[in-house]
Amino acid sequence: MSIQSIIITNVEKLVQQMVPTITQIVEKTGIQNIGQPNMQMPSTCLLQNDLQDILKLRNSLINKLNTTSKIIESLSKTLNPLSTIVDVTSTTLKTVGTARIAANVGLSLLQPPTIVPGSIPATINNIKDLEELLKPQIGIAKNTITSITTALDYTNNTIFKLLEILKVIDQYLAGCNIQLPDSPVINDYISQINQQYTAIQNQPDDIKVYNGFTLGIVEEPYTPTVNRRKAVAKNSQGIILLSTPLTFSTDNQTLLTAIKLIIDSNDLKAN
Repeated sequence: MSIQSIIITNVEKLVQQMVPTITQIVEKTGIQNIGQPNMQMPSTCLLQNDLQDILKLRNSLINKLNTTSKIIESLSKTLNPLSTIVDVTSTTLKTVGTARIAANVGLSLLQPPTIVPGSIPATINNIKDLEELLKPQIGIAKNTITSITTALDYTNNTIFKLLEILKVIDQYLAGCNIQLPDSPVINDYISQINQQYTAIQNQPDDIKVYNGFTLGIVEEPYTPTVNRRKAVAKNSQGIILLSTPLTFSTDNQTLLTAIKLIIDSNDLKAN
């Protein structure tokens, strides 16, 4: 199973584990339309014993969320070496000597390898030749990066939505004077997701420059009458460094939000 499949499988299992407990809490407390814009909190509190039961259910949700997020965090780290070697060989090399060293070090990360690490031919005399030599591996790595990034975006967005529901449950408990000092709290990875997604939600939709990237929408023909679209992020030279998957969506803001999430989820800067 691929890394991206494992990521999505884990978050889907998490949802399956958490939804029944959330449903149980909602039915007991009377919270209406939880997680929706028209959500309504109940005007009365449960009895103390019942509130303690809600607290236990809430704590079990936090534990499930933390356990799964640790797995997701570990899997997300596979992006770092792939992204580094792709960036080095594709955009940042300045000399053939540096290119040959970087390629020899990084080739073992690009699967399936068609060139043995340490065997960059001496006949490679310029960056263009080297990039041509590495094109198959770089292409595979880029596709892998896109797939993993897309899976992480979906997963982190799901985690954020679950966290938003947990905030409502905490709000209800706080309103009923239930304290949480000894209860489990979300881990650092979930805290980072919360900060990133909350910041994006609070941004104006018309932002065109983000973390040094220039954002835009690109259309590609699908049929003679239908186009697919994606959001892209360019550097100061106008080179596309990031993009969302192609979609039939016509909502620019949704696409721009998706590219911002890719940038934030991987802590990327254009410069």
